[in-house]
Amino acid sequence: MISLEPSEKQIALQEHFRRLAVKRLRPRSILIDAAKPAGVDPDYRALIAEENLNAFLIPEEYGGKSLDWMSLAILFEELGAGCAGFAAVYAQTFHSIAALLIGGSEEQKKRFFPLLLPPGGHMASFCVTEEKSGSNTSSFSTVFSRKGRSFLLNGAKEPIINAGQSRFYVVWANEEGARNRAGISAFLIPAGTEGLDFGPYHDKPGFRAAPTAAVHFRNVRIPEGNMIGPAGSGYLLLMQILDWGRALGAAIAVGLARTAIEEAVRFAKQRVILKRPIIRNQSIAFMLADLVTELEAARALVWRACRLIDLGKDHTVASSMAKLYAGELAVRAATEGLLILGQSGFKRPSLMDKLHRDAQAFRIAEGTSHVQKLIIAGQL
Repeated sequence: MISLEPSEKQIALQEHFRRLAVKRLRPRSILIDAAKPAGVDPDYRALIAEENLNAFLIPEEYGGKSLDWMSLAILFEELGAGCAGFAAVYAQTFHSIAALLIGGSEEQKKRFFPLLLPPGGHMASFCVTEEKSGSNTSSFSTVFSRKGRSFLLNGAKEPIINAGQSRFYVVWANEEGARNRAGISAFLIPAGTEGLDFGPYHDKPGFRAAPTAAVHFRNVRIPEGNMIGPAGSGYLLLMQILDWGRALGAAIAVGLARTAIEEAVRFAKQRVILKRPIIRNQSIAFMLADLVTELEAARALVWRACRLIDLGKDHTVASSMAKLYAGELAVRAATEGLLILGQSGFKRPSLMDKLHRDAQAFRIAEGTSHVQKLIIAGQL
């Protein structure tokens, strides 16, 4: 049986990061949202260091204090409730760590994990997406070729979160001349490597706290020891990471949806028309009742997926279900929240306006909603 009741330790974790989200992340997120595109906000980087967030993702034998998956779901929900963009910055580092946890050698783990631990609010980047390939993860234009005991990498990845600010980059590429999954490999590229370059930051409608840019590789020489796993294992590694990542991406979506619902409830209780608060109107009350019910269902799907990961059981479909449902709920909650707030939300700066724009990313990132449906339907 899967328990839906958090432990005392998990409740303490939840309460701590809920306070942090409300007092620190959310107010700062409005300012970042209104600013011109830039790198990860200095206050956010300081928070990563102060809270030692990366340690939650790294096992103790490498200097971390890793959390179980249920606790990670709670953590990512609270970060998503405070600022989904910041949660996405953190998730990029998680994905990069996951690549090492699943496929990395002991030498690679000992070399790269310390780069993310204090002092400093350090980050990593997960470089999969390309401008033209989209959800097609078996056809990369970024290619590598073997040159003696090293590899040469050429191509570009875009859009990539944390580009230009990460300590290292985990990059997927096709072997030159190969155009199928068997030719895909993953590589570790430290910051400052010759030939590694970055484009300007994108001016996005949402997730503005998660800066993205193109990452360019121009004859980047990669030592043989920086390939993750054996040659040609990159596609399977990527699928395993995405199965993990979708569960936590769904937790972020639950956090955003919760904030949108809480904002809508707060407004509906305060807004008085014809001498009574609008929450007493059935059209508003029923809308909110549906949303809070769906929120509980979405969280249950996330926790189930994470519990299956903790148990070492197959979780591919569970993660896709959580990602699909929570992502669509985030969009719906922010859209209906905007309708409830009316002109009070349809302006900038406005938290609900920001939530509405941020929510759209959940239909796109880590496999679109349609991709999740394909995965689920494929198991029927």
